[in-house]
Amino acid sequence: MTNKNFTIKGLKENTTAEVANLINAVKNQLGCSSVAEFVETCENVCTPGSCGAAAGYSGFVYYSETVSFFRSHRKKIVELAQSQADSIGEDTISMVRGFNCLDSCWSYDEVSRAIYGRYSEDLTQIYNALAWFALEEVARAVEEYNYELNN
Repeated sequence: MTNKNFTIKGLKENTTAEVANLINAVKNQLGCSSVAEFVETCENVCTPGSCGAAAGYSGFVYYSETVSFFRSHRKKIVELAQSQADSIGEDTISMVRGFNCLDSCWSYDEVSRAIYGRYSEDLTQIYNALAWFALEEVARAVEEYNYELNN
């Protein structure tokens, strides 16, 4: 349940800058018309057993949506991935290669090209994984902030 004191501004102030930079983009991509709907959707993304972003949330279902989202927000998503990788002591490319939805079947070079190179249609699954990563990290921040407000 959304805490009545939950605001996007408060969320941005209580998370990392990298996540804060993606909050509005994710909310808009999901098509959420209210903060309560955004919080509920994010809680569903984070629900154990829900399959995370792979469960299919509006705006993050089709490759056309996820690739477009990644391309539009590439710099912010890469900054978030770099920050997360640094925090766990891993390089960004290895961390992304380890995403469950990629099944470790992509080479270091392919992931590197997807993150740092020019757009290439053959890397669609990697772009999709990075869009889902952004959704899941924003959802996690929403859930944590809402939990803090409620406890």
